[in-house]
Amino acid sequence: MEKFNFKKSLFIFLVLCTSFIAQSQTNQYLHFDGVDDYTELPNGAAFVDGLNTISMTGWFNTDALVYGQGMMSIRGGGTGAGEMYLIQLSDGIIECRVITSTGLHQVVAPAGTIVAGTWQHIAWVFNETTVTLFVDGVSIGSSDASGTFQSTTRPFTVGKCLQPGFNFIYGGAADEVSLWSKALSQAEIATMITNELQGNEANLEIYYKFNQGTPAGNNTNIMQLLDNSGVADKNSNLMNFALTGETSNFNGTLESGFQAINFTPVPNKLISDVPFALEATVTSGLTIAFEVISGPATVAGNTLTLDGVPGEVTVKASQAGNADWDPAEDIFATFQVLDPAQVLVESKVLHPLNGDVFAPSLIPLQIAVETSIEFPELFMVAEIIATINGEVVTLVNHENGFFSGWWTPTSYGNFDLEIEGTNNYGESTTAIQNFDMVQQATNITVMATDQVWVKGDIPTVTVESDLPSSIGAFDQILGTLVIDCPTGGCDPWDRISSVEAQGKDGEWFEIIRYLTPYGVACQSEIDLTDFSSLLTGKTKFRVSLGTQGNGFEYTLLLNYQAGVPENAYSTVSKLWYQTYQFGDMANLQPTAHITANFSANTENAKIKLVSSGHGWGANNTGNAAEFQNNTHDILVNNTETFEQNNWVDCDPNPDGCSPQNGTWRFNRAGWCPGSIAQFFDFDMTPFVQQSDINLRYRFDEGYSDLCHPNNPDCVTGQTCDNCNDGFNPHLIVSSYLISFGNAPTDIVLGNDDIISNTQFTMYPNPSGGIFYIDYTNAMEITDVVVYDYLGRQIYTQKINGTSATIKVNMMGSTRGVYLVSLKNNTEVVSTKKLIME
Repeated sequence: MEKFNFKKSLFIFLVLCTSFIAQSQTNQYLHFDGVDDYTELPNGAAFVDGLNTISMTGWFNTDALVYGQGMMSIRGGGTGAGEMYLIQLSDGIIECRVITSTGLHQVVAPAGTIVAGTWQHIAWVFNETTVTLFVDGVSIGSSDASGTFQSTTRPFTVGKCLQPGFNFIYGGAADEVSLWSKALSQAEIATMITNELQGNEANLEIYYKFNQGTPAGNNTNIMQLLDNSGVADKNSNLMNFALTGETSNFNGTLESGFQAINFTPVPNKLISDVPFALEATVTSGLTIAFEVISGPATVAGNTLTLDGVPGEVTVKASQAGNADWDPAEDIFATFQVLDPAQVLVESKVLHPLNGDVFAPSLIPLQIAVETSIEFPELFMVAEIIATINGEVVTLVNHENGFFSGWWTPTSYGNFDLEIEGTNNYGESTTAIQNFDMVQQATNITVMATDQVWVKGDIPTVTVESDLPSSIGAFDQILGTLVIDCPTGGCDPWDRISSVEAQGKDGEWFEIIRYLTPYGVACQSEIDLTDFSSLLTGKTKFRVSLGTQGNGFEYTLLLNYQAGVPENAYSTVSKLWYQTYQFGDMANLQPTAHITANFSANTENAKIKLVSSGHGWGANNTGNAAEFQNNTHDILVNNTETFEQNNWVDCDPNPDGCSPQNGTWRFNRAGWCPGSIAQFFDFDMTPFVQQSDINLRYRFDEGYSDLCHPNNPDCVTGQTCDNCNDGFNPHLIVSSYLISFGNAPTDIVLGNDDIISNTQFTMYPNPSGGIFYIDYTNAMEITDVVVYDYLGRQIYTQKINGTSATIKVNMMGSTRGVYLVSLKNNTEVVSTKKLIME
């Protein structure tokens, strides 16, 4: 797969005639798998900030003409009026864009511009008043442009165009990628095509030669794509590459005499660890020399001995070469040496907080703690002990770093809560909280979120707030959600958003679903009393918005009304909680059947459900699900018990958000732009004394989407415009079974899962791309399926064997909100929300 023979011949000539060229790797390149591989230089935009002359160039060999392949870009993950990127569309079309202070400027190359399986040189140039695309040195098209590039925070990526909610991943090979703070001329581009850059050219800001590792060998030690300048701050992170084998790895051919080292990463160690062997190989087979560059260790041969004190150790592996082999590039391995006495459990008391705890009567008070510990590959939280004035409080371990239990005060006054956390090496630390039990509560208003700005580049934000500590002291909690326009103006479109609260067991619960207005600021009110068990003490709130635009600012005020509620205790448990396809003939009723049992102390109960319809257009039968009036129902013990007519009149706006821009007046399925989506409450009190209650949420049986790929009679261009467009009707559902009582028996029993055999643990969440799922052996699982917030299936992983722990790797997915479902063939067993950061 040579790009140009002249270039190769030139470099062979230089190797033969000069002695200063140590490593000639002319025909090396990096292959991208088209699934999740890409390279990322954080804040790469800073190298061209404030300019009106910029060039991006590179060699690309595309595996196949697949829609939506990001080649190279400055986009996503930052701020400012500065983006520059190239995306392959269908049939070899390239969409080339520059966004400056004056807006969007673009060239769209025609079909056939990209040829699969062929090396092509691509140059995308912004030259003050024009933008021009060059392919193999020939101008494919140009258009007018103006303004300046304005961003310092966006990353420079190769192999992916970052955009929330989209997956523009490139599949194929790339080489010789460069970023310039000048507009290259056609003559300069032609010279570049026939001659490799020297690396010291004027205005050359970034230059990746891709000359690393062993072609198709084991290169797993390589973490970064090196900039030719040797400046570490210009190196790009290699994201998700396998770095072994023919694909997703460095490949190509090497010149005679080149050798490369593969240095196996050294895991973190304990100060007590015995001497161990360093593992490294070199392609020449010569002996590798090791040297401790820094840190508390020594090395003799390949045996490294720790000094017995903590610190960071960096070891160099080198091979000097000989008459037949050039010197290998030095490879470094860095690891931590850790003292168990210094890596301690961090405990944060979530309830009660320092200060007043309101309790009209001396009844059991919830004690809740969140714990964490660094270096989880070596350390874990072994034990948490809570004592109040010397009395031990029994805590339930929720297996995710959260612990909770109940303590009954015998008097009002001052108390000391001590939390002792012990790691798996017996080392402990103690956190102390002081609180006052007081009988009389007053009305309190708390700001849960303060102008949290969520937008295209930052689709989710988590904040933590201190709410009142109490038990049975407030009989109503009213929420006021204020939506403001941020700098740059409000988002012009109606987008789905949510406010979630984290429970004291670590679970997240959607307490508000908000549909944004068309480009204006608004305010809404909601009664949040049913979520009172979540809205106490130190509480995290997560605001999410699915948009590509400027978004909105979210302020949530909570007003606590003093008064004794009918029931002091409540438990919120999830029922149906995901995005469901609506009218899919392959599965017209996708919601799971759920069996529920109430605790003996339950006095009252309700189902609380919000279900908003989305997906619309001529390709969806009846313009569903957004613009169709459907009635769903809930069956209790196989009997139609509750009816949900999921239709809202939007003019006048339910929350008074008018006037707006756009089509805000049109009625919709379960929501209106500029308002909080309605929760439906269904009384379950008549069933609290029954056992093994069967619950079923049944979608409107009169609806089928005839323009769906699962309709065998759907014919593109005949019965429907496009049977496979992938944007089908769907319902986004959050629902809960909430029980109320006068005793906190659920948590005392160590099992506050009302729903049996359908729960799983997912961690870490938020995730950087890799996360784990633990589920009970009683669950029969065949697939893990991940959906975006529009209900599009973006990831599937088959489950083989009987392991109760699943590792999921979605590195490279854009930041945002996703839904993770465990399925047994076609049946969804359980679903949780995942945040990708």
